[in-house]
Amino acid sequence: MGVYVRLSYMRDADPHLFNLPAVLAHAFSSGELDWFEPLLMVMEGFSRPFTYMGYYQDVDREVDLSSMEKYGVELVRRWKLGYGNIFMDRVTGAWALAMPSPLYQEFFKNANEAFDILVGRVFLDTVRKLGVENSYYAPPNDIRVRIDESRSKKLCGTGVDIAGVGGDRSALYFNAFTNLRHPDPELPFKVLKIPREKIIEKGFTDPREYFASIEVDGGRPPKPGEFRDILVETVREVMGVEVVEAGLSKEEKIIWDRYKEMLTSSRFKIRRSTRLFKASMPPGTRYGYAQIKYRKLVQASVAVDSQGIIRAAMITGDFQLIPADADEEIVKAILGFKHSQYGEAADRVRRLVDERGITIIGASAEEFIKPVFVAAEKALEGGE
Repeated sequence: MGVYVRLSYMRDADPHLFNLPAVLAHAFSSGELDWFEPLLMVMEGFSRPFTYMGYYQDVDREVDLSSMEKYGVELVRRWKLGYGNIFMDRVTGAWALAMPSPLYQEFFKNANEAFDILVGRVFLDTVRKLGVENSYYAPPNDIRVRIDESRSKKLCGTGVDIAGVGGDRSALYFNAFTNLRHPDPELPFKVLKIPREKIIEKGFTDPREYFASIEVDGGRPPKPGEFRDILVETVREVMGVEVVEAGLSKEEKIIWDRYKEMLTSSRFKIRRSTRLFKASMPPGTRYGYAQIKYRKLVQASVAVDSQGIIRAAMITGDFQLIPADADEEIVKAILGFKHSQYGEAADRVRRLVDERGITIIGASAEEFIKPVFVAAEKALEGGE
């Protein structure tokens, strides 16, 4: 047998399982896990609605926690993976893939090529086979449905990352989702801090028109097991691998149980929080906030003293970093600079990024810290 991929299929899945491929990849890259066979997870629906928040996003600026509790919506934060907040209903279909080094290099040279193959070929072919003929790949990570010359709506979202990139124990992981049936168009607005104006700006007056699904855009809801069968068939065709049903190893189960306890903890879910940042500000400092939209959104919460010296900072948003926790190194590098020393701080951060081999997806090194200094200026002027 050549390269084979394990298939794990479930209906009404626990939302936290969507983090499993990332956990396996990072456990392998860190040496916690000696080896794992490639894993393909396919989920047809979830046990409860949830919002899938990026690793760097500020919980207080993304969701209304009291409304989430009221409407029974789970908060799930991605493990070591950034990008934007995604609302996933019980009607959402999802799949994920994890492959260790050196196996993934047989298929993908880098993360961009993984997007092109897994999204632009595997997922696009799958949704077209499910009837969504006017779907198209919008690089790097979306599949959209064309409505007319000026409008389209998002059908599928995806994410790719490589844990331990560049090392012998690196591992690629990928996740993707689409609505199999038409979702409740009002529930996201009840729990997420999404202004309805965003929908109007995209050319839609009714959110029911904006939320894409296989059922509506493909003309019918998929039959039970159909999403799995077509996806597996397409993985075999495109990647040329065998797909066999198999569960987790004993070692993998132990690791997953340990990580799940951490992933479901309140501490991890609110790891980036305006409220917690303000509560931990050094005495006598002032708070400032700023955000700038580059290719991705970068936000900054800052505490400055009366001289304008940055004493604490938190950078949040829907970007991605490699290595994943490089934001903490970058913040340490700019503490102690005055609000007026952006140029000097940018030089230091550029050197740090080059020396450490840090990749910032969504902004340049100098762009990444610009909101910190804008927020510091605001703090001196009286706050937000």
